[in-house]
Amino acid sequence: MKAAPFLALAALTLGLALPGAAQQHTMLTGRVIDARTLRGIGGASVRSVRSPERTTTDSAGRWSLSVAGSVPTVLRVEHPRYVTRDVPVQGGTQSPIEVALEAVPRVLEAVVVTASRREQRLSDAVVETSLIDASELRRSGSPDLAQVLAEQSGLQLDGGTPAGAGVQLRGFDSRRVLVLLDGQPLVGRVDGNFDLSRLPVSMVERVEIVKGPQSTLYGSEALGGVINIITHRAASLGWSAGLMSGAGSQGRLEGGLDLRWRRGRVGVALDGGGRSIELAPGIAGDNETYARRGNGFAAVDWDATPNTRLSATALGVQEQQRYRTGQLYRFADNTQLAGRLTAAHRFASTNRITASLHGTTFDHLSRASTLGEPVSGSGERDRQTLILGEVLWNALFGSVAVDAGTQVRDERITADRVSGRHRQVSGVEPFVQASTALGAVTLVPGVRVSWSDRWGRFVAPRLATMWRPSDPVALRASVGRGFRAPDFKELYIDFVNSAAGYAVQGNENLKPEESTAYALSGEYAGPVFRGRVGAFFNTYGDFIEESEPDAAGTYTYRNLDRGTINGVELEAGFTRGSWSADAGVDILRTRDRSSGTPLLGRPRESLRTSLTGPGWPGLRATASFVYTGRTPIDRDSSGTEVLERGGWSRLDLRATQSLGRGLQWSLGVHNAFDRRMGTAWPGFTGRQFATSLEWRIGNGK
Repeated sequence: MKAAPFLALAALTLGLALPGAAQQHTMLTGRVIDARTLRGIGGASVRSVRSPERTTTDSAGRWSLSVAGSVPTVLRVEHPRYVTRDVPVQGGTQSPIEVALEAVPRVLEAVVVTASRREQRLSDAVVETSLIDASELRRSGSPDLAQVLAEQSGLQLDGGTPAGAGVQLRGFDSRRVLVLLDGQPLVGRVDGNFDLSRLPVSMVERVEIVKGPQSTLYGSEALGGVINIITHRAASLGWSAGLMSGAGSQGRLEGGLDLRWRRGRVGVALDGGGRSIELAPGIAGDNETYARRGNGFAAVDWDATPNTRLSATALGVQEQQRYRTGQLYRFADNTQLAGRLTAAHRFASTNRITASLHGTTFDHLSRASTLGEPVSGSGERDRQTLILGEVLWNALFGSVAVDAGTQVRDERITADRVSGRHRQVSGVEPFVQASTALGAVTLVPGVRVSWSDRWGRFVAPRLATMWRPSDPVALRASVGRGFRAPDFKELYIDFVNSAAGYAVQGNENLKPEESTAYALSGEYAGPVFRGRVGAFFNTYGDFIEESEPDAAGTYTYRNLDRGTINGVELEAGFTRGSWSADAGVDILRTRDRSSGTPLLGRPRESLRTSLTGPGWPGLRATASFVYTGRTPIDRDSSGTEVLERGGWSRLDLRATQSLGRGLQWSLGVHNAFDRRMGTAWPGFTGRQFATSLEWRIGNGK
């Protein structure tokens, strides 16, 4: 025991005498961020794998750590919601050290891009966003998107002769709901409605629906919200291919094939197919009707450098439709084309700039005949074209994420009923949105300024916030303005019907429609149960409608209508093992202050429920029930009394059976009890059967 002090003194003396024998420390600093959202991750553990020292990141993801010994070393970064990562630190490494973590793959961690113009987890979206993923699209058994969307909370089928099948969103009709393809707008509206049945489900990876005005990020038409259709992309590794064929009642036939492939830095996705059915979109009956469509889609991407990706996409849809009104057959021949070139470059993991050029055209030929086939060389044609250039910048400054960009638009039309036949509208639209994390609260202000050489300027601000007191609970609130610019028909139509004694004349002095929306919602998303309650209130003004005819019988367009749209949405569901159930109720109240009556075509209540579960091995079955309540559909001659359509319900059943070796067979019935609504409904309501067989091969992921 007497030797212990001596030994300690000797060790200390030796440490002072020998260079490098004393314990050294190296101070390291850095930041931990989410690899997708680029936002700081608070509460992450950072430690050296060879020493006991550790630290925890602050709310902005910053950390500092004194490591025993000198570098090189290996830092281990851990967080319960992210994949653990080991980061080698070599001698001469400069601080701060930035570490990007990938989220642990979970259902609640689904990634969306529409709400903020960048990738983020669905649970982090500050504005109300819902997602229809690939599995739900396949379970629906629908060959087109219109019926799939009509089963979602807050959406209703819209449209009719001759516009096709569109959807309403929170009481705003189809012409006030913006449809995007991979984040870019599509032309192709007929009488203001975009026919979603034109687009096949086969090419779609997922659909993102953002509710409420989105003009701050997307400009015109986004008063009710945005529907973003996200197409398939190349496999991340390997390859896969699929074949599908289907048949059903009302002459339904469909078939398609697809390929996903990646090798090295190049990836390719191809999709093609055809569909035919003896029904016409938006037409209530099935008397001598048909719709025939062929479609093709291609996507190519190339990682030119580790931080630079170049990509291109192309879509083509060709369709022929026929329906009957009185003694005349009506025909519509439509060609939809869209293409996009994109270059994206990432700087230092926290900044990204994306430049893109997007083009879309729609060629519509409308004909009428007393015969079952159209007369060659007859009809009226219009061709719509949109060219859009965009630069988008996503950056992170501490706890603030900034998404900003500028769009330059050139939109043209060539139409027989347009004065002068050729018209053009150009504009430029800068926008910016900032997302700031203040502890459990996220605040997102944004604004867009739109200039047009035809209708002037519109400013669309928005302020949204989310409070997350715990991981499964979120409270959201927002207020914002939306707008819809007057279209070519409203500005420039020049049509005379001499036989009926009236004419329609456009109005070049129209200004944009506008709406101000307030929304509040709360949600709980636990591992078993989930629920959401939301309320919204909209005021709208300057809605464009036809005015009363003048003394010469000429109608024109005016900024006339104003009113309110408000409602409540309730949703609940559970998932346990292989079973899942969902239910939703929508209550809507509208008022047109010009007439003192409700807006037409908006149901007061709707209900949706579904139950999905397993049967025998390899079988999965789904039952869905949809009820649409009483709906005002017309006004009497005085304009003060409203005529209503009664409530309508349907039950849909679908079963999918895995047959092994990549084969899958499905059978479904739409409206199992054959409930009929008649001509008051914008589409065929009779019972429909469908079956399909799909074969997939490959090792792609």
